[in-house]
Amino acid sequence: MAQAYIDTALHFYELGNRYLQIDDVPWANIAQTLATSKDPEKRAKFDQYAEEIIYVNNKISDALPEDYTFTTHICRGNFRSTWLFTGGYDAISTFLGQLHVDGLFLEFDDERSGDFEKLGDIWHGDENKKLVLGLVTTKNSDLEDKDVIKARLADAANHVPLANLALSPQCCFASTVEGNDVSSESQWAKLNLIKEIAQEVWS
Repeated sequence: MAQAYIDTALHFYELGNRYLQIDDVPWANIAQTLATSKDPEKRAKFDQYAEEIIYVNNKISDALPEDYTFTTHICRGNFRSTWLFTGGYDAISTFLGQLHVDGLFLEFDDERSGDFEKLGDIWHGDENKKLVLGLVTTKNSDLEDKDVIKARLADAANHVPLANLALSPQCCFASTVEGNDVSSESQWAKLNLIKEIAQEVWS
């Protein structure tokens, strides 16, 4: 499996691509299961599952040229403004810290996402790794308060240097052809808000 990804990524590289992002939905399932299940056999199975994902991801990353940016997005589900998984990153933070990626896109748009307590474990002191915080939801049209988002970024910076943080939507606005229940105008407003905040925080 890892070699199939590597071959495909290198083909994209030959065509001129320099950025690859994997939508790694299984992590959300693992996080929810490890946080809620008390079955030792089930937990052992999901621990092994996590180790296998780390192995595949790192084999891919380690095989790519240095100027090829490799990132992953941990999605909790994104269909018609609904979701599949819930829970924070506490149960998988040490696993995520082992990933050899340039960036991790993490959903933090509502109470299902948990807090920033384990961000340091996820970052793992890697000065070349960015944690991209999805603080702006794509699930509804309500526009976030700029000051609230900036305060949350300041909170996250207590765990990871601001230089290693970034801001993004929580997910895309349309993972499927049906899209989310968000108006086009709201989508642009949210993207413009992210741009404004990024310029004010990281300029």
